[in-house]
Amino acid sequence: MIRILITNQKGGVGKSTISANLSRYFASTRKLRTTLLDFDSQGSSTRWVKAIQKQDAPDAIRIEQFQVPKTGGFNRVVIETRRVMRQLEPDTDILVADLTWNDFLNSELLFEFDLVVLPTAVSDVELITTVEFAKRHQWVFESTRYHPTLAIAPSRVRTDQTSAVHRYSEEFPFSFVLTPPILDSIDARRAFAKQFLVRHRNNRLQASFMAFARAIDQSIELHIAKNGRRSKPTESQNPFLHSFLKYRVEISKAERNAPAEKTVIRAGYPSSLTAAARGSQRVRDEKPWLRHVAQKKEEQPQAVEAVSNSDTRQSPGQDQVAGFRKNKPPLALVPKAYAASANATGPGNTASQESGSETLDQNKAFMASGSETSS
Repeated sequence: MIRILITNQKGGVGKSTISANLSRYFASTRKLRTTLLDFDSQGSSTRWVKAIQKQDAPDAIRIEQFQVPKTGGFNRVVIETRRVMRQLEPDTDILVADLTWNDFLNSELLFEFDLVVLPTAVSDVELITTVEFAKRHQWVFESTRYHPTLAIAPSRVRTDQTSAVHRYSEEFPFSFVLTPPILDSIDARRAFAKQFLVRHRNNRLQASFMAFARAIDQSIELHIAKNGRRSKPTESQNPFLHSFLKYRVEISKAERNAPAEKTVIRAGYPSSLTAAARGSQRVRDEKPWLRHVAQKKEEQPQAVEAVSNSDTRQSPGQDQVAGFRKNKPPLALVPKAYAASANATGPGNTASQESGSETLDQNKAFMASGSETSS
């Protein structure tokens, strides 16, 4: 059983929308036995699914509601969560959990899931809250033992904000998977308890959500390829709870083994471009002020070629060196006789060459006679 947790401490980022419609994607499109585990006291995702689906349908989503106990300490929360998921495991292939994170919850709870999806808007307020949440639980995603994979899901993104998704992703301090954004639309709010986004009449909204769902599917494959499947716990491992000292040791161990560089895996994006092309395109998208520089570099060879072609068309008889005009010395440094003969002489003009040679002989004779007279 693959366990997916949709959570964030910030409200209004689309957790219930993603939970209900992602469950529908795995049940109807992937034909997997899907269970929606609703931790939210409001039960928005549960009401959405119950109002639309038919319980006797072959692709029906199994719905389970679980109220997180707020008394008895953190140990009770982990024990009760494990008990519920253990009961659902025999009849479930994909478990999607909808949880609004609270301060009384501990990071240890995230180890119970394989994929943690963090929906976030791309405005500054939502982004700051999401970054703080990710930093607080960073040690979980960089732990040496079996740990979940973090997926950042930009949700309720306007069309003019799609280019800013990559730039905002640089704010996160560690490796994660970035999914395609889910577009914001009034049709998404009107679809509550009436229609799933998987087969919505708004084609753009449907296409954006399907791209996100396929990216989550790809993120599961990446997680299994990197960490393998979760081994079945034994009685000695349940419950796997830490004392405060062991809890701090686990955090320090994860921080020491953290990778030196951050890796951002863009799941669901086209992979036809090479890495170099994706890198240059990413720089242009993240730094709009560099676009004109790249545009000038692209236009410069075309301008040089145009100049060389124009020079060739204007004076085809002059010397050309690699498409450029060869600079001639100033006329003041050229003797007038040679300049006149060079101008009068042309290719194939033998008469002008003979006249030029006669003029040169006359000049020599005149200079010789002048020297005799002076003597």
